[in-house]
Amino acid sequence: MTERWITRANLRLCVDDVGAGPVVLLAHGMWCDAGMFAQLRAELARDHRVLVPDLRGHGRSDVPPSPWSIADLADDLFAIAEQLSLQKFILAGFSMGGMAAVHFAIRHGDRLNGLALIGTSAASEEFVRIAEIKALAKLIEIAGPPKFLAHEAARNAFSPGFRKRDPGEVTRWESVVRAMPAPALVQALRAVARRPSLLEQLGELQTPTLIVSGTADKVLRPRWSAAMHRRLPHSRLVCYPGVGHAVPTERPMDVAALIRGLESGTPPSAS
Repeated sequence: MTERWITRANLRLCVDDVGAGPVVLLAHGMWCDAGMFAQLRAELARDHRVLVPDLRGHGRSDVPPSPWSIADLADDLFAIAEQLSLQKFILAGFSMGGMAAVHFAIRHGDRLNGLALIGTSAASEEFVRIAEIKALAKLIEIAGPPKFLAHEAARNAFSPGFRKRDPGEVTRWESVVRAMPAPALVQALRAVARRPSLLEQLGELQTPTLIVSGTADKVLRPRWSAAMHRRLPHSRLVCYPGVGHAVPTERPMDVAALIRGLESGTPPSAS
């Protein structure tokens, strides 16, 4: 695996580059890093070139000095494509990364062979959630990250069954949250809370799209996946029973199979 660095708007962004073949670009969620895709990346790299950035403010990439938006993340993804000379590729985004992927697809759909939207939403945030997010962001600003933050982030990410089966991955997820500086945590929260709705623009997309969710997702419930599916003219909806928010971590082999199917034009059904 090669660690590549690109620069956009005075920010240095780290991108893991592994494998050879058709390109898949993976965009992680809020308070995650490239490591969340470790198993998915390894499986896809058997026959693909897989690029996985640490998004701005996350992992090894720089923390911006000022607030940013989901649209900025989409511009970062475009900069990665440009600076690494990617002509056509599959873009797969999870949660916050999926929100950025929707922006990218609307602006640069001609660059995509396929789009995978996993545990995400193209709608704006719900009013109650906006209030909760704003309160948490203010708390972190004033007093720093509360002790419960990393544990709650992991609890919300995974289904109860997965937390029992793979406590090591849960611990790793918590460690990523704990390692993030307070400004980065706050910036990501506010970017997600302030995102606009793109639902009405989805009908313009001609990109073959895979939409994946878990029935036990309590962060971005499956109804938001269904809302995208209704509006996307070339989409397939797959919903895994009992799986939580972090579908790529709970079901990496299945997600890899779906992405391969998206490339061939025949994404398989969920099992």
